[in-house]
Amino acid sequence: MNDRNFGKEKLFLLQSLKDLDTELARGEISPVDHASLTRNYSKRLVRLTQVVDGKQNKTRPNQKRKTWLWVFFLISVATISGFAISISSGERTSSEGMTGSVRQSVVTKLSQAQQLFSDQSRWPEAIDLYDQILEQQPSNSEALTYRSWLKYRQGDSSDEQIAVWEEVLINQPEFPDAIVFLTIALSDDGRFNEAMEQLQDLENIQVSEELRNVLLSQGLRGEVYAEAKYETIMRIEEPSLEDLEMNVDVALEAANYLLQSSKEQRSVSAIKLFRAVLREEPSNPAALSRESLLLAQTGDPILTQRAIEQMNFAISENPRNIEALLTRATLLSETDPVTACEDLNKISSQSLTGEIDLVPQLQSQINSLSSYLDCSN
Repeated sequence: MNDRNFGKEKLFLLQSLKDLDTELARGEISPVDHASLTRNYSKRLVRLTQVVDGKQNKTRPNQKRKTWLWVFFLISVATISGFAISISSGERTSSEGMTGSVRQSVVTKLSQAQQLFSDQSRWPEAIDLYDQILEQQPSNSEALTYRSWLKYRQGDSSDEQIAVWEEVLINQPEFPDAIVFLTIALSDDGRFNEAMEQLQDLENIQVSEELRNVLLSQGLRGEVYAEAKYETIMRIEEPSLEDLEMNVDVALEAANYLLQSSKEQRSVSAIKLFRAVLREEPSNPAALSRESLLLAQTGDPILTQRAIEQMNFAISENPRNIEALLTRATLLSETDPVTACEDLNKISSQSLTGEIDLVPQLQSQINSLSSYLDCSN
């Protein structure tokens, strides 16, 4: 990646962080969504800076870097699009035994505290509000959870905040916000096995689809499982999903994380995960597509042909899958532009009929490839 592209990527990430604060202030995203996405963009910004400073591997070819970014793009555009978490204070706060005035006071203060999240300089005010709530309700799960989150974001001891979230979960084991924040802190401390246990607990309770989508969009599950199971992935020649304690979705997220990591064996480990998925679901379009891209980016003609044949199978089994169609179009762009255009036109047709709703980034990518191939003729 050249200096110009580095600059564009850096500006994009900085602007995204600024936009998240604006969206939170407007009430367009929740505090948990804001925290999760902020963490994700911040990590990407740090990783980008490390590349500029020469701290990552300098020997990987530009084509490999482009392919990894393309794989990341495919995954990101399919998952990040305005997900929000419902944070209704009335739903999250136990009010049994309180008078109406006390209940109203607690709910009001919880709402007031949340409105301060977008302005870091006012976090002490939010913490003070939570302190007031806890004077009335010492075991209020939301106040304990979010006060500790703000303290954690301000740099307070992670051990202290982890202890608070663990206490919250003793009293209310199925409070997902505490599980998510605890997982983030454990992950940041490199305690990935403990973090994985928290995510496994999350799988066993009723969690909103919005929260699961937030976890997917900011890559927490992929990071935690990939790091916790990396040694196992590399030690076993053909690990199964059962060996890795992963399901199909988690394995795909873990592979995505590994492809963005600085691990020397990132491609090998990702391919092992894709193949573990394919042993469970031989026609899984995501695994077939992403493995094919990795095979093709080697530049080996035999592996490239294998990747194309794999995508032919993927589309025969999933004829309307967007990722499979876009992947094959990309692979065939230089050798078979006619078929590549047909694949792109199938995606556009689904979009025009309202069968699918393409996010702007994906539509732009399709338009660019279509223009490059001159599909209009």
